[in-house]
Amino acid sequence: MKRTALITLLLGAFLLQGCGVLLESREDRLVRQEREAQVIRESIESGDFKMEIRQMIPLQMAPRHVTNYSVTVKGDHIISHLPYSGRAWNVPYGGGHALNYESDIEEKAIYRDDDGSYTVRLLIRTDEDTHVYTFHFSLGGSASLLVQSRNRDSISYNGEFLFEDDEE
Repeated sequence: MKRTALITLLLGAFLLQGCGVLLESREDRLVRQEREAQVIRESIESGDFKMEIRQMIPLQMAPRHVTNYSVTVKGDHIISHLPYSGRAWNVPYGGGHALNYESDIEEKAIYRDDDGSYTVRLLIRTDEDTHVYTFHFSLGGSASLLVQSRNRDSISYNGEFLFEDDEE
């Protein structure tokens, strides 16, 4: 009897302590989320951001999960390292560089949506093609990208805003 009471008492103490940790972590989580939203706002408005790709969605194929792909925008310069699957009409023999290149950005437009998220449109001309990148960033860190090209099928990507701490 004493043993059952002692076990019940210890179990109750652990549960109460766990509730305190949950309340504390909820407040910490809210502070962290607000800090991350501020970093996202500042990065996008300054024009320096990086998106890590988690999923590619070709126009006429099934979506695929991918790793080790990203797009980096630094001012008026873009480093595009993206996978591509789809139909191409007028490309160099062997397929060319597709969406793997570094280039200058010709036009950039940044829009803040009503819900606080951001849409960024970039126009890039390379020696192979003309691309329009349309990013959509939520303040929670999720991101999507639509790439429209003159000589290739459109393709979409889902991923995350990459914080500087995450790049290591």
